[in-house]
Amino acid sequence: MADYDADRLRQLLRQGNALPAPGQSRPARFPIANRDDLENAIRAVGRVSGGEAERAKVRRYIMRRARELGLTELIPDTWRADGTLRE
Repeated sequence: MADYDADRLRQLLRQGNALPAPGQSRPARFPIANRDDLENAIRAVGRVSGGEAERAKVRRYIMRRARELGLTELIPDTWRADGTLRE
């Protein structure tokens, strides 16, 4: 993902274009402001810690941002609307 500074991450978080980050290292995670950010977020979901429930939450957020950006064609066919995966 783009290398956003802390101020930009906080701004994206306030706008709903990033998820709150656990801990203190960064103010937000998965910032999605454009197509490149969306593509990077889709590739990064597998690295989300916290188990499948947390990955499903991130997938739902990514799908929302894809709809807002008009880029739903980038969402993998294996993702269900609730964020779980098709087998």
